[in-house]
Amino acid sequence: MTDYIVPTGRGYLGTHAVSPGRTVTLSTGVLGDRDWTDRSRVHALTHDDGVALVPAAESTDPLAAYVLCDRYDAARVAVGQVAVAELGLEAGDSVRVYDLAVIDDRPGLLLVDAADDPRLEADRDAGADGERDAGAEP
Repeated sequence: MTDYIVPTGRGYLGTHAVSPGRTVTLSTGVLGDRDWTDRSRVHALTHDDGVALVPAAESTDPLAAYVLCDRYDAARVAVGQVAVAELGLEAGDSVRVYDLAVIDDRPGLLLVDAADDPRLEADRDAGADGERDAGAEP
């Protein structure tokens, strides 16, 4: 594996830093063409791998609720301190964002601690010890 490749899992959308105010701002690049319009409410939910952000209509008991806003012709959502605390993160830590539809076949995003990402997939071209299987052709 080369030094400049960052391993990720299926549905990876990007990595974001936790701000000094312990929030994470997600913009159009991550939100993409999801059916979340300006002023839509999204809910943060506990997920086995981190924190899921789902449309408010998809949940009834959220950790927190956030509102999507439109700024400079781009959609944004600021994920607040409740979700950041649920991930156990501090200012300066990194969050990886995944497409929840790829993982759980439901609309939304999944936020995970980048330092302890449970979504990472093993390199398909290497054996468990990083070497070719014995007897394999070069």
